[in-house]
Amino acid sequence: MDPLASFSEIDSARKTPGGAATDKVASARELIAGAIREFPDGLAILTSFQREGLVVLDLVLSLAPHTPVLTIDTGRLPAATYDIIAAVEKRYNTKVELITPDSAEVASMVSLYGRDLFEESVPNRMLCCQIRKVRPLDRYMTRNPGISAIFIGLRRGQSDTRAEVELIDRSSEPARISAIADWSAEDVAAYTREHELPEHPLYAAGYTSIGCDPCTRAVTAGESERAGRWWWESETDKECGIHFTPDGRAERAVDVLLREVLSNTK
Repeated sequence: MDPLASFSEIDSARKTPGGAATDKVASARELIAGAIREFPDGLAILTSFQREGLVVLDLVLSLAPHTPVLTIDTGRLPAATYDIIAAVEKRYNTKVELITPDSAEVASMVSLYGRDLFEESVPNRMLCCQIRKVRPLDRYMTRNPGISAIFIGLRRGQSDTRAEVELIDRSSEPARISAIADWSAEDVAAYTREHELPEHPLYAAGYTSIGCDPCTRAVTAGESERAGRWWWESETDKECGIHFTPDGRAERAVDVLLREVLSNTK
């Protein structure tokens, strides 16, 4: 029997008042245990060390303590992100593997469009994400075909574009497991407190979503969780391209920019 075959049933139960799977923590552990059974030697945790990612990391490592922990070091991360990485390594006795961009691609992009190109347009911002995040992750997974599935910290309540996030997305390679997809921000905060998890220092400064340093700010009362991402963009999906494909117009424009960068790479 497919250990993950019951994911949709569990998900439905979570959404139904009075359903059997009322304990979200127990349900998340059940999903993670099923993934461990299906992919015993092919799992990894991909996290940017936000609250959601740390909850997933804690749940996974409690069941499979030797699961590799990966993060993308774009070269523009806040200094505080390295502090939380060190805290995680100490608490869980693990070594976080940093996935980094190709230095020649970064140099080509900067020479053509400038270091802060993302401020100019959505396609420019998508290009920066492609060079610093999407392509490095793609290359890493190509070099490590043994990774069959990755745990990620997406939640449906984070934004409209994430509202239909599946517990397990088998359409991607590797498969992506969002074990806390149906959790609320309050659920995440409660687990963080109860288990005394390390927390990214920028939360105390009013951040609710944390990415690259120049592309993230604190939010104000009434703003959405991801309002602090690329805040100068008024009407576009606040995504980097790792979890979601950008809208068609921006995608076509960024493809042109990407070809120019790659042709200029030395």
